Parts: sequence; C-alpha cells; structure tokens
Amino acid sequence: MTAGAVEPWAMRGDTDHTADVGLVRPGMVAGGVATVLVMLWYADLLQALEAAVTAWTARLIGLEDAYQVGRSVLFTVDGQATGIDITVGCTAAFLLLPFVAATTVLLAVRRIPAVRAFTSLATAVLVILAVNQARMLAITAGMAHWGPEVGYARTHVLVGTAVSTLGVVLAGTAYLLVLLRGTYQSPAVDPRDLEEAHR
Repeated sequence: MTAGAVEPWAMRGDTDHTADVGLVRPGMVAGGVATVLVMLWYADLLQALEAAVTAWTARLIGLEDAYQVGRSVLFTVDGQATGIDITVGCTAAFLLLPFVAATTVLLAVRRIPAVRAFTSLATAVLVILAVNQARMLAITAGMAHWGPEVGYARTHVLVGTAVSTLGVVLAGTAYLLVLLRGTYQSPAVDPRDLEEAHR
C-alpha cells in the first residue's frame, strides 16, 4: 500500500493483517452477546447436560446405578439413596461467562485478531469443562467413600472450592497465553514502503 492511501472500511485489515470483510466482526460481537444471553436464559439446559456427563463419570468410578434426573445426579451409597444437584453456581457455564464476555469486548475493540480470540476462548472452555467435571467427580467419589453427608461436607466446600479456583486460574492462564502469543512481535516492514513514504 502506498503512503496516503486509505483502505476501504469494508476491507480493513485485522491486527494480523487478515481482511475483516464487511460486517463480519460486528456479527461476531453480536454473536458473543447472544451467547452470553443464551447461557443465562438456558442455564437449566446447560446444568442438565453437565448432570448427564457427571452421571456417566460417576458410573466409571463404581456408582453403577448413577443416573440423571433433570439437573440432578442420583445414586445409591451403602443402600441409601442420595445424589447431587448441579446448581447455577456449580455449572461450568457460570465459570465461563467472564471468558465469553472478555472475548466479546476484545472483538468489539479490534485489539486482537478474531481467530486468536476464538482460539483463546476455546482453550478456556476445554479447561473449565474438564476441571468442573473433575470437581463433580471428586464430590461423588467423596460421598461414595465417606458416606453421603460426611463425604459431601468434606468435598463440596474444601475440595470443590480448591478445584474450581485451580480451574479458573488454569483457564485464565491458558486464555492469556494463547491470546498474547506473538502480540509483542514487531511487524515486518517492506523497505519499498519506506522508500515510498520518504519520496
């Protein structure tokens, strides 16, 4: 591009010099806002999906009669019917909301390439989902080992909080590592552009 030329708005380059055609980026921002709203509005559906996965993992550790009912996972420990309820505060969606919101803001201000922003978000999603399932597994395993009441009391507050905190820290670290990869590298300058600018 020669000095003084104005790049059309519809084809303005992203920070990684990839074209941002027309309303693509505004559409991405709208999609991010819609995602946050859907996660809030359909929180019960997300809780039910996590309960289904938790029931499956509970069967893997020996709770063979574990099954899902709505957002709850029911099973038997020492002949006693018990289970856990996945509340809004326990779901992975609650932990993911800040990452979705941050990605939406980054897309809106055009400070980070869209592909990198989405890759960062995908990384955080995978980490949060894995860690939150580990948390649920720790709670069900504790209930199976120590009994429903004692096991839940020992794992839900202590182990559960520690695992959730670790998960958010790991997800945040992974998010930033992917997001900032190569951000501070100086872009290559074509010597011919410098010659044109000095003429």
